[in-house]
Amino acid sequence: MCEPDGLRSLRRYTRFTLYASIPFVGLVPLLFALGGGARPVPVVVLMAGVVWVLAIHWRRVSRIIDEPLRALPWRPSAVTFAVAVGLVAYAYTYANLGNALWTYLPAVAITELQYARPPGAGWRLNAWLTAGVAAFVAALSVVVGADPLGGALVTVFALSAISFAEVVALRQWRIAVELDLARRDAAELGATRERLRFAEDLHDILGHALEVVSLKSELATRLAAVDPDRAYAEMAEVGRLARGALGDVRELARGRRPTTLETELTGARTLLASAGIECVVEGDATGSRHSELLGRVLREAVTNLLRHADTRCCWVTVRPTALTVVNDGVEAMGPMPDGTGLAGLRRRVTEAGGELSAGPGERPGTFSVAAVLA
Repeated sequence: MCEPDGLRSLRRYTRFTLYASIPFVGLVPLLFALGGGARPVPVVVLMAGVVWVLAIHWRRVSRIIDEPLRALPWRPSAVTFAVAVGLVAYAYTYANLGNALWTYLPAVAITELQYARPPGAGWRLNAWLTAGVAAFVAALSVVVGADPLGGALVTVFALSAISFAEVVALRQWRIAVELDLARRDAAELGATRERLRFAEDLHDILGHALEVVSLKSELATRLAAVDPDRAYAEMAEVGRLARGALGDVRELARGRRPTTLETELTGARTLLASAGIECVVEGDATGSRHSELLGRVLREAVTNLLRHADTRCCWVTVRPTALTVVNDGVEAMGPMPDGTGLAGLRRRVTEAGGELSAGPGERPGTFSVAAVLA
């Protein structure tokens, strides 16, 4: 997957910021220990512990940056937290290097534990662990004769500062990745919807045109032996319809083919008359704000009655927000199936806040397609 430049730049910034701050977490208390004239053995032990804790944290931070959407297991972080608290206790007691800055070490484990949970639960866990470590440091300060209140306050500050900074940086990176994925999903969904719209429009245009071409070709074949002149006229009409359909497809590809109820109603009357089907229209199609959608419904209904029924008469009722198409001749052919065209129209009408119904009409042997919009 190609990563956008902005996301790649944020990844580098997050990685550099955290990688640069991790050594600082262990360096500060070690410098205080070295500057205080500490014994070599405790310093070596503390240094080994610090390196181990920070190496584990470095590795887990790297994993978070590389795979920010994967769940982070909490058990390794719990082990790191226990080791870090143990190092704090060792520094205060045996090493005699009591310094609240050692609590930077538990802070990195708290960051991991917080990141592994939802935001609300993570911050609550952070608060509880911070309070626990602060109380533990205060108790150690009492044991070694240091100021317990000062130690607790410095501990709260150190833990809060480190964990807050790291969690904010990691959450910011995760949100950026989630937004990028959402953008990609939205673009893919938009492309899919556009392909679906184009396929439905192509089905409407070619299905309608090819049905008429087939009907007129059959008529011309039957007329060829008895009325050559009319057969020739029908074939000329077939050529005109084919050229018109080709032009419609080209306009559709350019995105410049409008569909209106008035145009479709005029075309339906002409088509049905040429097929010997009486068309009775009630109502006026002018001025409807749903002209395009109702025009699609009319075109699909006319295509279906030509394809699936032995129709002799068709009744079209037009209202500003509704359209009903009823045809006879269903007994001989059986009920019309709810195919791709009607399924696509039902989806479009539903998205527009309306309802599309298709089924047997009130009169025996009829089929009705009705669209009602708000």
